[in-house]
Amino acid sequence: MTQNKITQVYWKDISELLTPTGPKSQKMTGFDEEFIDIVDYIIRITHRIWEQKNIGLCLDYYAQYCPVHTLGSYSDQVDTIVTNTLKTIGAFPDRSLIGENVIWRELGAQDGYYSSHRITSIMTNKGPSEFGSATGKTGRVTTIADCVCFENKIVYEWLMRDNSFLIKQLGIELIDAAKHFATFKAPDEFYKWRKNEINRIRKQEPTDHQWHTPIDKTMADFASQWLDTFFNRKDYGPISQFYHLNAKVQWPGGVESVGIPGIRGVFIQWLAQCPDALATCDHIAITPFEDKGFDIAIRWSSIGHFSATEPLFSTYNGQDFFILAATHLRVISGKIQQEWTVFDEVAAYANLIRDHDIQQRGEPC
Repeated sequence: MTQNKITQVYWKDISELLTPTGPKSQKMTGFDEEFIDIVDYIIRITHRIWEQKNIGLCLDYYAQYCPVHTLGSYSDQVDTIVTNTLKTIGAFPDRSLIGENVIWRELGAQDGYYSSHRITSIMTNKGPSEFGSATGKTGRVTTIADCVCFENKIVYEWLMRDNSFLIKQLGIELIDAAKHFATFKAPDEFYKWRKNEINRIRKQEPTDHQWHTPIDKTMADFASQWLDTFFNRKDYGPISQFYHLNAKVQWPGGVESVGIPGIRGVFIQWLAQCPDALATCDHIAITPFEDKGFDIAIRWSSIGHFSATEPLFSTYNGQDFFILAATHLRVISGKIQQEWTVFDEVAAYANLIRDHDIQQRGEPC
């Protein structure tokens, strides 16, 4: 089966996505017979759990033991996934999800799949959340969820959400949201994972989650060079070699920019608060975009020492500044036409506050 036969989300109405016709376009070994490919599986189970609020279906579609990494916490039991889903919907009960893209990769002899799913959510803050008290305001947020899927179950997940843009729309200041988030204690496993990730990234070592199934080598090299050029080498001179002149990017905090000068500024403004940052490319998935180009999903991580560009955060200068991120690139004629980069700035700053408070108490980090 070629990738071009797999479900494409782009330009499709939700009713069409929820009622696929035709034969299976992937093997889908061990998956329910109704699912024709991994994109169909991801779109429909997400719709059922979040849009239709069938939260108990998490028990059907997540493994009993399923590590879920976010920038602010960690869980590995399906019961915790159900609990966290209920809390999120309790705070935002009208949350609706728009599936924008699923970029995937087959995992070889194990007959599994890696999925990178980009979602836009519209929701109204009707209850207390990890950011503070209910505001009654409505916001929009972009999420990218990277999942490893085997035999009808999600068995591993990395979840990235642009919460700093959400809180802006809710009328909450970033420092206030981060301080409130920092009061929620993360499990010990989170701190162990985060410490290991920081050490790994500084050594520029690969993650344990690697698959060597074939992907387009030209596009994979392009993705690796994109990350290395802008994050590790801090070289923004050749930016026009990567982006079309009218390219559009979306970054955390709802930052958007069109054109080479603005895109260059997005990178430089972000790296200014972590000038010695190093990044690792932790996973790449590539799928064709119609007959025009490619969609690339990159999961990446970075670490450096925080150097505040705003006085409110200067207390935390010199601390480890860790980012868990995902980027979707739409590449047309060899250059990026659109980019969506997602990570949780609220959690990133909350981790600075947590570490600072631990140090103030004289406890080991």
